[in-house]
Amino acid sequence: MNAEPEPRSDVKQRLVEAATLLFAQHGFDGVGIREIAAAADANSAMVAYHFGSKEGLYRAVLRAGFEKGCAKDLPPPPQADAPEAKMAALAGLRAHIETMASDLKLGEHTSGLDEAFMGILMRELGRVDSPYLPELDREFMAGKFEQLAACLRILRPGLTEDQVMYLCGTVSGPLLLYRFIPGVIRLRTGGKPFPEDREALCAFLYDHTLRALGVSPADAGA
Repeated sequence: MNAEPEPRSDVKQRLVEAATLLFAQHGFDGVGIREIAAAADANSAMVAYHFGSKEGLYRAVLRAGFEKGCAKDLPPPPQADAPEAKMAALAGLRAHIETMASDLKLGEHTSGLDEAFMGILMRELGRVDSPYLPELDREFMAGKFEQLAACLRILRPGLTEDQVMYLCGTVSGPLLLYRFIPGVIRLRTGGKPFPEDREALCAFLYDHTLRALGVSPADAGA
Protein backbone atom coordinates (compact mmCIF):
# COMPACT_ATOMS: atom_id res chain seq x y z
CA MET A 1 0.00 0.00 0.00
CA ASN A 2 1.42 3.42 -0.98
CA ALA A 3 2.10 5.95 1.76
CA GLU A 4 0.09 9.13 1.72
CA PRO A 5 2.00 12.04 0.13
CA GLU A 6 3.44 14.42 2.69
CA PRO A 7 1.45 17.67 3.06
CA ARG A 8 3.24 20.58 1.43
CA SER A 9 2.76 22.70 4.55
CA ASP A 10 4.78 20.19 6.58
CA VAL A 11 7.71 20.46 4.17
CA LYS A 12 7.48 24.25 4.18
CA GLN A 13 7.43 24.39 7.98
CA ARG A 14 10.38 22.01 8.25
CA LEU A 15 12.37 24.15 5.84
CA VAL A 16 11.66 27.29 7.87
CA GLU A 17 12.63 25.58 11.12
CA ALA A 18 15.81 24.04 9.70
CA ALA A 19 16.79 27.35 8.10
CA THR A 20 16.19 29.20 11.38
CA LEU A 21 18.63 26.94 13.22
CA LEU A 22 21.25 27.00 10.46
CA PHE A 23 21.05 30.73 9.73
CA ALA A 24 21.43 31.40 13.45
CA GLN A 25 24.56 29.22 13.60
CA HIS A 26 26.25 30.21 10.37
CA GLY A 27 24.66 33.41 9.09
CA PHE A 28 22.98 33.89 5.72
CA ASP A 29 26.16 33.43 3.69
CA GLY A 30 27.44 30.49 5.71
CA VAL A 31 24.78 27.96 4.77
CA GLY A 32 23.48 26.71 1.43
CA ILE A 33 20.12 25.57 0.12
CA ARG A 34 21.18 21.92 -0.05
CA GLU A 35 22.34 21.96 3.56
CA ILE A 36 19.05 23.45 4.71
CA ALA A 37 17.03 20.99 2.66
CA ALA A 38 19.02 18.05 4.04
CA ALA A 39 18.44 19.23 7.60
CA ALA A 40 14.73 19.51 6.82
CA ASP A 41 14.68 16.07 5.17
CA ALA A 42 13.38 17.72 2.01
CA ASN A 43 14.34 18.02 -1.63
CA SER A 44 16.36 21.18 -2.29
CA ALA A 45 13.96 22.04 -5.12
CA MET A 46 11.32 22.67 -2.46
CA VAL A 47 13.16 25.84 -1.40
CA ALA A 48 12.60 27.40 -4.82
CA TYR A 49 9.05 25.99 -4.96
CA HIS A 50 7.95 27.46 -1.62
CA PHE A 51 10.16 30.53 -1.24
CA GLY A 52 11.63 31.35 -4.63
CA SER A 53 15.21 31.56 -3.39
CA LYS A 54 17.41 31.37 -0.31
CA GLU A 55 16.71 35.05 0.27
CA GLY A 56 12.99 34.31 0.15
CA LEU A 57 13.48 31.57 2.72
CA TYR A 58 15.42 33.96 4.95
CA ARG A 59 12.57 36.46 4.75
CA ALA A 60 10.16 33.68 5.67
CA VAL A 61 12.31 32.83 8.70
CA LEU A 62 12.22 36.45 9.89
CA ARG A 63 8.49 36.76 9.28
CA ALA A 64 7.73 33.48 11.05
CA GLY A 65 9.71 34.58 14.09
CA PHE A 66 7.92 37.90 14.29
CA GLU A 67 4.49 36.34 13.78
CA LYS A 68 5.14 33.83 16.53
CA GLY A 69 6.46 36.39 18.98
CA CYS A 70 4.34 39.46 18.43
CA ALA A 71 1.39 39.98 20.74
CA LYS A 72 -1.75 41.29 19.06
CA ASP A 73 -3.46 43.05 21.96
CA LEU A 74 -1.50 46.31 22.27
CA PRO A 75 -3.95 49.25 22.46
CA PRO A 76 -3.86 51.88 19.69
CA PRO A 77 -1.85 55.09 20.23
CA PRO A 78 -3.72 57.48 22.54
CA GLN A 79 -4.86 60.79 21.09
CA ALA A 80 -3.61 63.90 22.90
CA ASP A 81 -6.91 65.76 22.41
CA ALA A 82 -9.11 62.89 23.55
CA PRO A 83 -10.92 62.88 26.92
CA GLU A 84 -8.86 61.16 29.63
CA ALA A 85 -5.82 61.29 27.37
CA LYS A 86 -3.40 61.02 30.30
CA MET A 87 -5.07 57.92 31.71
CA ALA A 88 -5.06 56.34 28.25
CA ALA A 89 -1.36 57.17 27.94
CA LEU A 90 -0.61 55.60 31.32
CA ALA A 91 -2.53 52.45 30.42
CA GLY A 92 -0.80 52.38 27.04
CA LEU A 93 2.64 52.73 28.62
CA ARG A 94 2.02 49.84 30.98
CA ALA A 95 0.60 47.71 28.16
CA HIS A 96 3.64 48.47 26.02
CA ILE A 97 6.07 47.30 28.70
CA GLU A 98 4.08 44.13 29.41
CA THR A 99 3.58 43.33 25.73
CA MET A 100 7.24 43.82 24.89
CA ALA A 101 8.32 41.61 27.80
CA SER A 102 5.91 38.96 26.54
CA ASP A 103 7.10 39.26 22.93
CA LEU A 104 10.70 38.82 24.10
CA LYS A 105 9.64 35.84 26.24
CA LEU A 106 11.37 37.23 29.31
CA GLY A 107 11.21 34.82 32.22
CA GLU A 108 9.96 31.96 30.02
CA HIS A 109 11.52 28.64 29.11
CA THR A 110 12.28 29.10 25.43
CA SER A 111 12.85 26.54 22.70
CA GLY A 112 15.93 26.19 20.55
CA LEU A 113 13.98 27.72 17.67
CA ASP A 114 13.05 30.73 19.80
CA GLU A 115 16.67 31.27 20.74
CA ALA A 116 17.83 30.80 17.15
CA PHE A 117 15.36 33.41 15.90
CA MET A 118 16.46 35.87 18.59
CA GLY A 119 20.05 35.39 17.45
CA ILE A 120 19.10 36.13 13.85
CA LEU A 121 17.02 39.13 14.91
CA MET A 122 19.85 40.57 17.01
CA ARG A 123 22.17 40.30 14.02
CA GLU A 124 19.68 42.07 11.74
CA LEU A 125 18.90 44.81 14.27
CA GLY A 126 22.60 45.59 14.43
CA ARG A 127 22.87 46.16 10.67
CA VAL A 128 22.26 49.72 9.51
CA ASP A 129 21.89 48.49 5.93
CA SER A 130 19.66 45.46 6.46
CA PRO A 131 17.45 45.00 3.37
CA TYR A 132 14.94 43.02 5.44
CA LEU A 133 14.18 45.35 8.32
CA PRO A 134 12.21 48.11 6.52
CA GLU A 135 9.28 45.84 5.61
CA LEU A 136 9.40 44.01 8.93
CA ASP A 137 9.48 47.33 10.75
CA ARG A 138 6.42 48.54 8.85
CA GLU A 139 4.47 45.39 9.66
CA PHE A 140 5.63 44.44 13.15
CA MET A 141 7.58 47.19 14.93
CA ALA A 142 6.67 50.69 13.75
CA GLY A 143 3.14 50.57 15.17
CA LYS A 144 4.43 49.57 18.58
CA PHE A 145 7.02 52.33 18.51
CA GLU A 146 4.41 54.94 17.59
CA GLN A 147 2.11 53.67 20.34
CA LEU A 148 4.86 54.17 22.93
CA ALA A 149 5.91 57.51 21.46
CA ALA A 150 2.31 58.77 21.56
CA CYS A 151 2.03 57.82 25.24
CA LEU A 152 5.27 59.61 26.08
CA ARG A 153 4.29 62.78 24.17
CA ILE A 154 1.16 63.02 26.32
CA LEU A 155 2.94 62.29 29.59
CA ARG A 156 5.81 64.70 28.82
CA PRO A 157 4.38 67.40 26.55
CA GLY A 158 6.77 69.74 24.76
CA LEU A 159 9.44 67.18 23.96
CA THR A 160 11.37 67.35 20.70
CA GLU A 161 11.22 64.26 18.51
CA ASP A 162 14.83 63.47 19.44
CA GLN A 163 13.83 63.54 23.10
CA VAL A 164 10.87 61.27 22.40
CA MET A 165 13.33 58.83 20.82
CA TYR A 166 15.59 59.07 23.88
CA LEU A 167 12.67 58.23 26.14
CA CYS A 168 11.54 55.34 23.95
CA GLY A 169 15.03 53.94 24.37
CA THR A 170 14.91 54.27 28.15
CA VAL A 171 11.66 52.26 28.21
CA SER A 172 12.56 49.57 25.69
CA GLY A 173 16.29 49.40 26.35
CA PRO A 174 16.24 47.42 29.60
CA LEU A 175 13.91 44.79 28.15
CA LEU A 176 16.13 44.33 25.09
CA LEU A 177 19.19 44.20 27.33
CA TYR A 178 17.78 41.40 29.48
CA ARG A 179 16.83 39.45 26.35
CA PHE A 180 19.92 39.83 24.23
CA ILE A 181 22.76 39.52 26.75
CA PRO A 182 21.51 36.73 29.07
CA GLY A 183 25.05 35.43 29.61
CA VAL A 184 26.21 38.72 31.11
CA ILE A 185 23.03 39.07 33.16
CA ARG A 186 23.55 35.60 34.64
CA LEU A 187 27.10 36.53 35.63
CA ARG A 188 25.61 39.40 37.63
CA THR A 189 22.92 37.22 39.22
CA GLY A 190 25.09 34.28 40.22
CA GLY A 191 23.86 32.10 37.36
CA LYS A 192 20.12 32.48 38.02
CA PRO A 193 17.71 33.02 35.14
CA PHE A 194 16.56 36.62 34.92
CA PRO A 195 13.93 37.79 35.36
CA GLU A 196 12.45 35.11 37.58
CA ASP A 197 9.25 37.14 37.90
CA ARG A 198 8.25 38.95 34.70
CA GLU A 199 5.27 40.64 36.35
CA ALA A 200 7.49 42.14 39.03
CA LEU A 201 9.97 43.34 36.40
CA CYS A 202 7.22 45.02 34.36
CA ALA A 203 5.74 46.67 37.44
CA PHE A 204 9.15 47.99 38.47
CA LEU A 205 9.95 49.36 35.00
CA TYR A 206 6.54 51.00 34.81
CA ASP A 207 7.01 52.66 38.19
CA HIS A 208 10.57 53.70 37.32
CA THR A 209 9.43 55.21 34.01
CA LEU A 210 6.67 57.20 35.71
CA ARG A 211 9.17 58.66 38.16
CA ALA A 212 11.54 59.53 35.31
CA LEU A 213 8.66 61.29 33.56
CA GLY A 214 7.73 63.17 36.72
CA VAL A 215 4.39 61.40 37.04
CA SER A 216 3.38 60.30 40.51
CA PRO A 217 2.64 56.56 40.77
CA ALA A 218 -0.24 57.52 43.07
CA ASP A 219 -1.74 59.69 40.32
CA ALA A 220 -1.44 56.74 37.98
CA GLY A 221 -3.32 54.44 40.31
CA ALA A 222 -0.19 52.42 41.15
